[in-house]
Amino acid sequence: MKAESGRIQRDTTIVTTLIRHLGETVSGEAMAREVGMSRVALHKRIDVLKSQGIPIKSIPRRGYTLEEIPDLLIPPLFLALLKSQEIGRNYHFLEQTDSTNRVARELGREGAPEGTLVVAESQTRGKGRQGRSWFSPRGENLYLSLVLRPSISLLEISHITFLASVALTQVIRERISLEALIKWPNDIYIRGKKVAGILVEMESQGTKPQFLVVGVGLNVNTPPGGFPPEISTRATSLMIERSKPLLRAQILAWFMETLERWYQDLKKGHKEELLRYWRQYNYTLGRRVHLEDGREGWAVGITPQGALLVRTLGGSLLSVGAGDVEVVE
Repeated sequence: MKAESGRIQRDTTIVTTLIRHLGETVSGEAMAREVGMSRVALHKRIDVLKSQGIPIKSIPRRGYTLEEIPDLLIPPLFLALLKSQEIGRNYHFLEQTDSTNRVARELGREGAPEGTLVVAESQTRGKGRQGRSWFSPRGENLYLSLVLRPSISLLEISHITFLASVALTQVIRERISLEALIKWPNDIYIRGKKVAGILVEMESQGTKPQFLVVGVGLNVNTPPGGFPPEISTRATSLMIERSKPLLRAQILAWFMETLERWYQDLKKGHKEELLRYWRQYNYTLGRRVHLEDGREGWAVGITPQGALLVRTLGGSLLSVGAGDVEVVE
């Protein structure tokens, strides 16, 4: 295990160096010195990285160059882009799995540290809310699950959903320049269509959670016409909205960094700032909504515990803690 960790660390250092000098040629001697290995060993690791899909060019008697960052999620590339201190550092990458949430829960039960991140290229049984499946084609989008171990009560679990939705929305708005909004309780929308979903699951003991698993599905590079017919009118992707593909590893790194900042603030008790941003980014408040039980009304606010406040057409005020809410107008 230590040997594997060491290899990943050295490969990450190689990729970090190449990204820092993107488009330039780095001498083998300088890179070997920085990584702390012989030039022969460096050449072998470069060959391994090439076999994993990183398009490193070897230029005889000059060195190595990387002209563009590939759209891959392999550990050396993602970790080379990651700037967080803890969140996402313990990185588990899978070519395929049934569900990243299931894998993350197993790791959590085995004692995985806070910030453990599970990412897959594809899922065969991706999970959404209320047992729904999540569209998970290979090589297009982000399917991830994060293990967190917050010291909070069961009543405060919704704050983690707020945290993840605010962090992801902020990344999409500030880094990708798309007007993303949060639909209560856990979806991200762009121009009225769903681009991401968040599912928080919990392992508890007594009145406090042992750990949480924050599952996120983000449609990044699904092309126009790429969604199944049953969701094609309701779903979108960042690529569709930006009219160009994006680097998933970079988006993932930005998300982990932004989430870490919000998480640190939440652990310090700064809940009001989080709720303020949630309200600022909301898609649901102020709109007419249809509830699962058939009633309709206007979404007028949220409680400190995360329930949606709905003023029904009959005038009563409801606190909706779970279930689907359809925005009517």
